[in-house]
Amino acid sequence: MSQISTEIEAGVRRLASASRVTSRQLFHALVARLRKVALLRQIKRGLLQFGRAPEEVLYRNSDIAQKSLIASWKQLQAAGVILPLDQVGFSRFSEFEEDGHLLYLLTLAGSASRTVVEISSQDGRTCMATNLVVHHRWRGFLFDGDPVFVAEGKRFFASHPATRVAPPVMKAEWFTRDNVNQALASAGVSDEVDVLSLDIDGNDLHLWNAMTLRPRILICEFNNAVPSELALTIPYHADFSFTVLPPDQVLFRSASLAAYAAVGKHKGYRLVGLNALGFNALFLRSDVLAAEMPEIPLSALDSNPFAVEMREKWWPRLAQLPWVEVPADGRL
Repeated sequence: MSQISTEIEAGVRRLASASRVTSRQLFHALVARLRKVALLRQIKRGLLQFGRAPEEVLYRNSDIAQKSLIASWKQLQAAGVILPLDQVGFSRFSEFEEDGHLLYLLTLAGSASRTVVEISSQDGRTCMATNLVVHHRWRGFLFDGDPVFVAEGKRFFASHPATRVAPPVMKAEWFTRDNVNQALASAGVSDEVDVLSLDIDGNDLHLWNAMTLRPRILICEFNNAVPSELALTIPYHADFSFTVLPPDQVLFRSASLAAYAAVGKHKGYRLVGLNALGFNALFLRSDVLAAEMPEIPLSALDSNPFAVEMREKWWPRLAQLPWVEVPADGRL
């Protein structure tokens, strides 16, 4: 109101000082001035909306959409309808559709600790943990071996409207099978968490085998260039990095799906799903959704065209490299 009053007073003074100003002219001038002020305010509101950070707008809209999704999934669950994972995927922060997979499984199973751990999170803008942290206010522990990514991630979460007050823990950490449990504990991670995301493109299976962490859900990237019937992993080297490998061996890393399944069985986990491109796997602990989400066979990967293409292109180059066979009992 103060701006309108100021504008009116200024207009009156200017108009009154002019010669031969009629009351009708004064009236129309004041109306025009008021309309101009209202228009300016409308323009300003539009510019503010246009200038608002796209991430904040997307955040608000996605927050509402995900709450609606959860409500509809719970209704279906109450009616005895369990959807296949390929019908529930979506990407908000995950690179592909895994945000939807995780949210659906957690909608069915509920959450115990509302805690997610990600090993190799990069800067948090594209990873498995961030959707749960941002949209569902979970406690997050995000780790990456690159301190530059960690610094960028801390800035991202410190500026985001959902996390600026309580950002997730982010630490630069190079995990080995000898330090992984101590490093997680030092960061404040308990052995019981809801979700662990593992994707370091290297000693992944060796780390999981060494962990005392007991996530209810494990999501991990595996090497889909290895035929699904072969349980193979790379030899363990604490400083392994695929970036130093020759170009024709750059996929000599991580472990096959069968190797994960073997170690998983030993640790009490079963394979329940794959992403559409056939390189991310979802494992559930044996006490989680046992009836609703049965184990799927390793051969499910054989019908995935992207995995088939990867095998045809890469396995002839990788087959003779020094893989380590994982025994059927999963004792790596």
